[in-house]
Amino acid sequence: MQGTMKAARIYGFEKTSKSTDLLRVDDVPIPDIESGEVLIRVLRAGLNHGDLHMREDAVQYTSEVPTIPYLPMVIGHDGLGEVVEVGPDVSNVRVGDRVVVMCSITCGYCKFCRSDRQHLCLSHRVMGFIAKWGEAGSKRILRYKEGLWAEYCRVPATNVVRLRPDDDINEMCKVSQMAVGYRALKRARLHSGETVIVNGATGITGIGTVLSALAMGAARVIAIARNPARLEKLVVIDPKRVATVALGKGESITQKVKALTEGQGASVVADLSPGGVQTLVECIRNLEGGGRVALIGANPEPLNLPVRYLMIRSIEICSITGRHYIDFPELLELARRGVIDTRHVTTRFFPLERVNDAIDYIAKRGDDEPLWPMYAPDA
Repeated sequence: MQGTMKAARIYGFEKTSKSTDLLRVDDVPIPDIESGEVLIRVLRAGLNHGDLHMREDAVQYTSEVPTIPYLPMVIGHDGLGEVVEVGPDVSNVRVGDRVVVMCSITCGYCKFCRSDRQHLCLSHRVMGFIAKWGEAGSKRILRYKEGLWAEYCRVPATNVVRLRPDDDINEMCKVSQMAVGYRALKRARLHSGETVIVNGATGITGIGTVLSALAMGAARVIAIARNPARLEKLVVIDPKRVATVALGKGESITQKVKALTEGQGASVVADLSPGGVQTLVECIRNLEGGGRVALIGANPEPLNLPVRYLMIRSIEICSITGRHYIDFPELLELARRGVIDTRHVTTRFFPLERVNDAIDYIAKRGDDEPLWPMYAPDA
């Protein structure tokens, strides 16, 4: 397809560039496609705290892992669209299909990609977000650095999952963000009947993790966050299985976990907190023997726990970055059947031209306002 399109592109970062005019909507060429690729017309695309942090300071997690994107870059890494063009050797979708996009780009053939550990692939990139993860990679990988806050987007055909004709795109667009917590709980080997602590439970990914834990059979989910009003909305999901700890009200994690587990402790901790490591430490100390920790949030603080404690208690720690293709069909089916009620992740739609307003909304939204800012062409 020839012509131009509008796209929200980032040119730099506020803290390093000393400027706030670094995220702009441009007219750019519509991407070309080659063998094994599809072009989609974007119908929905979300933004989250990662995009807010990237606009501010490039999300430089550690000095050992450079994450500066190649600029300028179209932002946005969660969404769906309609296939408008398919390249040669594409057989899984056709023009007119609506598809969810899996934004994690990997090589597909290394030992990690072939063993369901794609997030460890040395070529791992995230469309529209962290486009330079280390120095490994190839020109093929870099073809997919552009994200979804645009009228059109080029995607590998292996990274799209076809929707059914009767699927509601306003609900199915939420599956991509839920895939992070869902995969983390899989890695932590959550079993039905267990108790899960979700630390940082009221954000987009946090709510998705709570919903995933309930769908996977958790007997109890203990949701931890600072904001009592947002925590109350989680209880509504399942009052019999969701309990809360409101740190903003001075409530104690230890007291609540002991009371709910008869002193035994939780089985799994899913941690999404971007800071405040002492809360995570307290959560870990409230695990039962053999408990598992799944790290999702990119907390830069050192974990101040004695190795001996982890060893004696047989505490296992794992982490997750990115998404896994195999999880998308599962989540879509759970959402279709109402096992995961995606309506608890509320959205507010923005036109493309208001991309900066959409990112500002993440930091400024009120307790009673929709949670997730999302691009919609008809907003």
